[in-house]
Amino acid sequence: MKTTISTFKPKASFAEQAIVLIFDLEGFSKFFSQPDVHEYVPKFLNYVISEIDATIKGGKPHWAVDIDGNQMNVPAFPELLHSKFLGDGGMYIWQYEDFTEKQRLELMSTFWLMKLKFKRIVRKASELIPFLDIPQKIRFGISAGSVYKLTYEDSHREEYIGYSINLASRLQSYCSDIGFMVSGRLNIRAADLKGGQYKKVIANKIKGFPREIVIVDQVEYEELDENIKNQLFAPY
Repeated sequence: MKTTISTFKPKASFAEQAIVLIFDLEGFSKFFSQPDVHEYVPKFLNYVISEIDATIKGGKPHWAVDIDGNQMNVPAFPELLHSKFLGDGGMYIWQYEDFTEKQRLELMSTFWLMKLKFKRIVRKASELIPFLDIPQKIRFGISAGSVYKLTYEDSHREEYIGYSINLASRLQSYCSDIGFMVSGRLNIRAADLKGGQYKKVIANKIKGFPREIVIVDQVEYEELDENIKNQLFAPY
């Protein structure tokens, strides 16, 4: 049985500019603590990941319906640089230069909508899983910036590290009442944020990071308890 972590080659790659998306399933630990859960965790995870995969590739994932219940097409995004399961969520990395300005906006708006429609995924998954306590919400953190590739000594497997990965992770977990947070580093124009669904604010207590301009779900932000809002955020 393998008992040690494989070592990496001595040098990381040069920095690449990337877009990083990290998702987390809220309530996964409670779900995982139930009896006989080993029979159902893979089914749930596979379904959630398949919906994200279908969203990235474009087409008609199950969650994507309009207010009348009609199936919608979602746009395809560029080919992934890397993806990784994280235990109760996942990470997806793209090369920044592969995205147009329009696609960066579409990435944000598509996963914002997926977060809002996640109950459709939960209802569908419930047909396969006879538990009440399955994760009901999904959280997304999206950032942009440098990443570095590490390659294992004994294989071609790769891992990625970098500022933008750490930031995306911090964003998705920053405020439990906000399930969607995007770094201003994604460079979304202010004109594209008009419409009422987003708000640009400053997150001023991200662990290990300076004050960060972020884009949040406006409704969730406005519904925050004032004490929480004043503690975690500042006007932009």
